[in-house]
Amino acid sequence: MTRDKIDTDNIHVNEDGMFVSIRVNPKLYKKHIIMRAADDLLHKEKNKIDVIVNGDPEVEIIVKFIPKEGRKSKEELLRIAYNFNSLLVTTFGKG
Repeated sequence: MTRDKIDTDNIHVNEDGMFVSIRVNPKLYKKHIIMRAADDLLHKEKNKIDVIVNGDPEVEIIVKFIPKEGRKSKEELLRIAYNFNSLLVTTFGKG
C-alpha cells in the first residue's frame, strides 16, 4: 500500500451518497463495543445520521450509517466511517 492510498477494505460507500457501511469482525470487537461505538457516533454527529446494525455475530457485523439530510459526498461518508472505526478502537480500549 502506498502512503497516499488508504485501505478501506472494510468500508463501502454507496455510489449515490445515500449511506456508508462498515464491516466489523465480531471476533475482534464484541457486540457491546460495536453498539457503544455506534451510539457514541450518533451523539457526536448530533443525531444527523441513522444507524442500522445487522449481520451474523459469529461471522461479520455490518454497521450502516444513513445521513438524515439526504445525499453526502464520498469524503463526508468516509469521514463518518473513519470516525466510527476510531471510536471502535477507543471504546475497545476502555473495556
